[in-house]
Amino acid sequence: MKPFLLALRPVLASTLLAGLVCLILAGAVHWGSLCTLELWGYDFLVWTRGFPPPPDELVIVDFDDATDEAFGTFPIPRALLAQVIDKIAAGQPALIGLDILLDEPRQPQDDEELLAALARAGNVVLTDSFGTAHLPASEPLSMFRRHALAVGFANLPKDADGSIRRTFLLIRTPDYQGLSFPVALASIYFNQPLEPGRPGIVAPGSVYLGEMEIPLDDSGPYTTLIGFWNPQPAYTVSVKALLAPDFDPLVFQDKVILVGQSSTRGKDFYDTPVYTFRNPEEGPAQMAGTKIHAAALATLLTGRTVGVLNPRWLWALNFVLIWVVIAMVISTRALYSVPAVVVGVVGTYFVAQVLFSTHQVWMKFVSTEAGIILALPAGLGYRFLEERRLKAHAEADRRELMGLFERYVSPEVAAEIWDRRGEIVLTGQERTATVLFSDIRDFTALTAGKPSAEVLAWLNNYFTAMSEVIKENGGFLNKFIGDGMLILFGVPLSEGVEDDARRAVETARQMLRRVGQLNAHCPPGWPPLRIGIGIHTGPLTAGNVGARDRLEYSVIGETVNLASRLEVLTKEFKTPIILSPQTRDLVQDKFRTRPLGEAKVRGFSEKIQVYTLEN
Repeated sequence: MKPFLLALRPVLASTLLAGLVCLILAGAVHWGSLCTLELWGYDFLVWTRGFPPPPDELVIVDFDDATDEAFGTFPIPRALLAQVIDKIAAGQPALIGLDILLDEPRQPQDDEELLAALARAGNVVLTDSFGTAHLPASEPLSMFRRHALAVGFANLPKDADGSIRRTFLLIRTPDYQGLSFPVALASIYFNQPLEPGRPGIVAPGSVYLGEMEIPLDDSGPYTTLIGFWNPQPAYTVSVKALLAPDFDPLVFQDKVILVGQSSTRGKDFYDTPVYTFRNPEEGPAQMAGTKIHAAALATLLTGRTVGVLNPRWLWALNFVLIWVVIAMVISTRALYSVPAVVVGVVGTYFVAQVLFSTHQVWMKFVSTEAGIILALPAGLGYRFLEERRLKAHAEADRRELMGLFERYVSPEVAAEIWDRRGEIVLTGQERTATVLFSDIRDFTALTAGKPSAEVLAWLNNYFTAMSEVIKENGGFLNKFIGDGMLILFGVPLSEGVEDDARRAVETARQMLRRVGQLNAHCPPGWPPLRIGIGIHTGPLTAGNVGARDRLEYSVIGETVNLASRLEVLTKEFKTPIILSPQTRDLVQDKFRTRPLGEAKVRGFSEKIQVYTLEN
């Protein structure tokens, strides 16, 4: 279960961190921190997609600067406007859209000429304006309205950065109800009403114009994104050229004609996606209002409507991508973190561009990319904390491990134990090792009548000397057993079975020499110290032994028992060291040994041959 939980830890961490990043991201979106960047992202999608060719069924007749210079067309003279309408009507267009407000009376004769021109054309759609906080409402004079085919409002919704990217479809308020100018023209052209639609993959829903679905965007009621962007959204004819005697009005036949102005003095210009990433040296950085209406109308005429990806789909995608990036940052080398983020950001843009170019769906990819970028510090932060946790855990392991061994081995061996800790299994492991048991001969008689404090000091002095010898030879002083010692070679670390046995025998020899040195400085009244040593090599189990609240690292098995019994036999054979046949076979090339004969060992059914070292 524990390995499963360890494997599950990065998954859970990635999930929690992805949720946290999404929560932060949602807050930024809610408070509008990414609004402008998202709008620029839309502009970038428009710019990189490229500009489609203008539709054949749409023409702009423009009161441009050249016309203003020739006729003085600001404000546009009503009589001149009447001539323009008559010239266009002569070409038998399907509709004429007049993007010029006729809300104030002028010279009666000029108004009469315009009124007559409207009546003769019979297919002119006028514009009005519903009131806003900054502009009052305006509408055509009633005499003009009577001869208009329809009226649509010319208001254009501005985004937070002041640019225009969308158009109204209709307005329904207590003070005003009506269709927008482009929708009124399209509805008449297709002879289809604007009808309610249904929710779908885009948010918050859609409306229908005949069979054409028009997705609503998420900026306000009854607005839709303009999908047909082009610096020249329609074939444009200057009024100056139109009024030339040789101009053929049949170019307007069966087409929708928008009449408006782009003259500098008209000051009817707006920022649009067309020029956000355009070099200002390439031309004007703004688009005239009539051209924006033309772009909106071209969107409806060509069906290039654009929907906004439903937030539920977007946030599901955000979570998945952020989760993947965080998981990669957590699970792979830190070197790959930045490339993973770069791939995520570029891949997100690629998906957004494909959706926009092929499916006309705007995925607000900037928030997704912001989440992917936030995933990097989130993942690296987790890695930092996890590495600190693992370091603390490793230090705790080191303290635990070294607490078991540092008192029983040399500092060099202790350091090697830590460096090779991966080889150590504290929970129990079958090993082949050499066990050395030593014991003081006749300890009870030796210390009889001596003060306990004096005995303890003498015993500690002996143990200290033996411990130094053991450490010098890389042995592990596992435990003190009264006046005896259990010393291990080959656990917890082994240098090879033969070398373990060699070091054990060498330790025994040096222990005897050190005992001789201690005897040379024996306290007055103390008899000479003698020890017995039994050594055996064989299989044993090494690991933590004890209760849940009290453990010690030790060894168990017949190998341990036999080494203990061999130590007891040193009294019988009157020799300080006894080796088992297994140990003797491993060290006979290094030490001179001699057989002592066979001996019956308590706890073992058969006699065994025992050996000792020659002087």
